[in-house]
Amino acid sequence: MKKLSEYNRKRDFDKTKEPEGKVKKSGKELHFVVQKHDASRLHYDWRLEINGVLVSWAVPKGPIADTSVKRLAMHVEDHPMDYIDFEGTIPKGQYGGGTVMVWDTGTYLAEGSDDVAESEKMLRKMHKDGNIKVVMHGKKLKGSYHLVRMSGKEDEWLLLKGKDEYADKREFDQHSVLTGRTLEEIENDNKSEVWQSNREEKKSFHGDVDHILDEEPEKSSQSQSKSKSKPTAKKKTKATEKTETLTSTKNSPTFTAEDVAAAKVRKTFPKEWKPQLATLADAIFDSDEWVFENKYDGYRALIQIHKGKVELVSRNSLSFNSKYKELVEAFSIIKDDMILDGEIVVEDEKGLSHFQWLQYFAENPNRGKLKCYVFDILYFNGYDLTSLELLQRKRILEAVLPQTDEIIYSGHIAGEGTKAMKEAEAKGTEGLIAKKITSHYHVNKRSKEWLKIKVTKEQEMVIGGFTEPKGSRSGFGSLLLGYYEGNDLIYTGKVGTGFNEDSLKDMYEKLTALVQKTSPFKVKPREPKVHWIKPELVAQIKYSEWTETNSLRHPVFIALRTDKKPKDVKKEIATPTDKVVPEEKGKKEVKKTKAIEKAEESTITKTSAKAKEKPADETKTGTPKAKTVTKKKSKTGKPGWDTEKVEVTHPEKVFWPKEGYTKGDVINYYDEMAKWILPYIKDRPQSMRRTPNGIDHEGFFQKNVAGSAPDWAQTEKIHSDSTDEDIEYLICNDKETLIYMANLGCIEINPWSSRLGSLDNPDYIIFDLDPNETTMENLVTTAKKVKEILDTLGIKGYLKTSGGKGLHIFIPIKPKYTYEQSRDFSHIISQAVNNALPKITSLERMPKKRIGKVYLDFLQNGKGKTMSCAYSLRPRDGATASTPLEWEELDEKNFTVKNYNIKTLPERVKEKGDLWEDFFDNAVDLKELLDKLG
Repeated sequence: MKKLSEYNRKRDFDKTKEPEGKVKKSGKELHFVVQKHDASRLHYDWRLEINGVLVSWAVPKGPIADTSVKRLAMHVEDHPMDYIDFEGTIPKGQYGGGTVMVWDTGTYLAEGSDDVAESEKMLRKMHKDGNIKVVMHGKKLKGSYHLVRMSGKEDEWLLLKGKDEYADKREFDQHSVLTGRTLEEIENDNKSEVWQSNREEKKSFHGDVDHILDEEPEKSSQSQSKSKSKPTAKKKTKATEKTETLTSTKNSPTFTAEDVAAAKVRKTFPKEWKPQLATLADAIFDSDEWVFENKYDGYRALIQIHKGKVELVSRNSLSFNSKYKELVEAFSIIKDDMILDGEIVVEDEKGLSHFQWLQYFAENPNRGKLKCYVFDILYFNGYDLTSLELLQRKRILEAVLPQTDEIIYSGHIAGEGTKAMKEAEAKGTEGLIAKKITSHYHVNKRSKEWLKIKVTKEQEMVIGGFTEPKGSRSGFGSLLLGYYEGNDLIYTGKVGTGFNEDSLKDMYEKLTALVQKTSPFKVKPREPKVHWIKPELVAQIKYSEWTETNSLRHPVFIALRTDKKPKDVKKEIATPTDKVVPEEKGKKEVKKTKAIEKAEESTITKTSAKAKEKPADETKTGTPKAKTVTKKKSKTGKPGWDTEKVEVTHPEKVFWPKEGYTKGDVINYYDEMAKWILPYIKDRPQSMRRTPNGIDHEGFFQKNVAGSAPDWAQTEKIHSDSTDEDIEYLICNDKETLIYMANLGCIEINPWSSRLGSLDNPDYIIFDLDPNETTMENLVTTAKKVKEILDTLGIKGYLKTSGGKGLHIFIPIKPKYTYEQSRDFSHIISQAVNNALPKITSLERMPKKRIGKVYLDFLQNGKGKTMSCAYSLRPRDGATASTPLEWEELDEKNFTVKNYNIKTLPERVKEKGDLWEDFFDNAVDLKELLDKLG
């Protein structure tokens, strides 16, 4: 790298306020910046954080998104990390004299890595080798980019766009991502000062209003009414305001005196204000009188900034400051007095928000990115803006709000609610907030000028008790739920799904701390073995519908809401949209899609103000209509599907971005492979693992299909001892049901180990060999040892790839023994393998205690536990499949699981047939086996 000493040598820090070069250690993320630099010649400076400095290249023609274009990139001296938010003017006569804009900034990782420490190590080697490959997460630059040193050249490199979903021929916006200014505006704004960091005090607004809002409120009010000499801009027409969309601003945002002319002067700072609330509506609509914003999955907050002090205040007046200190620091760059309205979220690296991550952010700050989406402004420097119309407030907000990694302006779509809802479903937001363009801000009130239209149905509920756990479940069985009518807590049923081991433990600790002897409900529920608690906890519950008995159907626990008061929890009934937004002359027809009330396919992913329209997600269950689906071409080159029963939706949706495989490819695969797969899933309950947005997005399991499976599909109700509830499982006995599951996003097929008629008695035993950072040689050696031991008992072990990194060995058994007995046998054999290979195998459940070893997971043998079946695809890189193998194929030198995938399997079975064809014919008697061992 070119040392910082070269950077320092070229600059006179008495004449330029550029930061002096100092190495800084990397934080939790690796950052980059691209600066547009109008020096002796216009160019772009591309800077990557490596080893505590910004390693830099000058790119004369600027960044590209087109993979066919190459850009010359000249390697220049390293710059200090403090340079990352440098925007301003370097004095003439100084090195690099001219205007600098922060054209784009964000985080990045080395291509092929999702870990910062690993990326740093890879980047050092890449830089030394002259071949840098990174994945950018900027506001403009996204996806793969490569910097390659030209042969025989020291400083001459090439910048290229890698092939991915972000590659296209777009023209980038040429405004600063920090301040929205052009180069010319930055130059004009900085004529009075040489350089000003975005993190220091600055004016986020500019234009005619600067001199007005800097004055005392009383004086400013007089100047507005009397002075005609001050410059103003023409007020936008109603038509312009109606159609204006601020999701992507082409011009630098400004506002004028006329924007605040109607605002009230307020002498005291209104700390007592609470946010306006929206009314639940039942359907989406189109109307030129409304705009549509994303509904965020986080905590609502008012951001109060007064005399340099920042307060993040929840909707019930609690402070978020200690919990989200990073946001307090982020907003502290604002020096004006203001009150903002926004939503605090935590997003993963894909931009998906996770409410539970937000809840426990203080305990685990490294998990996800903390952000605040800001969508309204209520107060600014002595002016009460609540009486202004919505678009006036948003125009002011965009002008004064600094854009940083943590603070994001929330845009909107005007008029086109149906389009906005499709985008919301495709990107996985909670839904939309519809706002009337002419609406004022109603402090601490619920208004019908703001409507919330949800993708999925959710209801806040107060927890009043819990039941004892059953079976293998720990902590508790179900939560007893209710809502308030006046002072009465009304019982609405219980919820026992949506928990994992960690959340069960955490919830149980909270419940036991609130135990009381009496029921808090108006009418005591008739539930056995109930522990009553003080009604102080509020839960967010997802459900399909309200029943006639006032209960939630198919409730699923999402998270606790610490920002909601129990007494504020009421039963939310959706207002008919046509009652709030009546059809009027000149207004577009209300689209009664009833998306909120139908179990249509949708999902929960991230919001973005502006994105290409994508197909709707398939997260909610839905009953497809009968429809003939014609055959289609696919990425894999296989023939399409053909069924009279299943309506296939959005086959073009990409499930594997890297390979380009689509949902249609998955359906094609299962259509072609049905005859090979069905013998291994017939008559077995399906625990559907759904990944409706592809492998880069978090999937989920769905067991209960009550009310959602098509009429022609076979289902079976099975009682769950852990939740004391009946669960209606899907039974896949034919190709149509298999394609129905694939259409729901089931890349992976996960049947029970037992069949209908003998659900308590499995008909095979599983040996799951799970490598934990060990070698292929160790994995193969372990599998062969299992075979060796089984051979001595006269048992044929059936081998397959897991479809992931491991191997599975199955033994068919007669279905007359319990799951406990099958697990005991697997445990005995696993112990024998571990005793023979103690250095490379482990029975330790904690992953950190078995690093470098093959885990012998005998616990996969349990009722309701599932394993990907033979020939099942897996949501993994390469679209791998769980593939039956001949033992002779297990060669540690040449064997690789990636050879068995969505493209190779159909040809493989045509060549080799089903290697497990005699599987169920060779079922062994478990008692006889145990007798041999005994």
